[in-house]
Amino acid sequence: MTSYRWAPLEEKGPLPEVKKKRSPWPYKLLLQHVGIAVLVSLALVVIFALAGMAPRPLWFVAAALGIGIASLAIRLVLPEVMETSWPGRHDEKLAALRTRTNDNRTQFLATWVQEAGRERRAGEGSQTFVRRVRPLLLELATDRLVHRHGVDPEREPDRARAITGDRLWELITSDDKRTASLSDIEAAIHTIENL
Repeated sequence: MTSYRWAPLEEKGPLPEVKKKRSPWPYKLLLQHVGIAVLVSLALVVIFALAGMAPRPLWFVAAALGIGIASLAIRLVLPEVMETSWPGRHDEKLAALRTRTNDNRTQFLATWVQEAGRERRAGEGSQTFVRRVRPLLLELATDRLVHRHGVDPEREPDRARAITGDRLWELITSDDKRTASLSDIEAAIHTIENL
């Protein structure tokens, strides 16, 4: 079992200043997005002009700038919004909105369950759950128990079992070599999130 020890942090004094080199990455992306949008808008001006209309190029360029900046903002912000971190606070409304396909934790664990099935069919016996998934679930549950309830599962297993419930406790602490189903793992994740 993973054990957490409470110890005061050592003070080491101020950190040395490190000059950060500004990454040209956002500017490069901005130039790409705005440049492509401006080129498309100018192509539209030419197409409209060839069709006999008298478009105002400034409108197209202004629209292109707006579209380019908006698309860059979406490209930079959307991955941060979609990414979840664990452990974190559980929000019932967000959990209800989250679907099974975009939940990174469940997908991560589902991959290991599939790998375990392949190992079992190959005759090797499944050690994936025992080696990878169970230790991950144990670490996450231990983190929640220590930080939210002040219970170290290694020292107080009875209290930890009472808090987590028998189903989760058996899943994360048993020496059974069986592979848990995806529904068992999802139930364990949900229980750990609610700790």
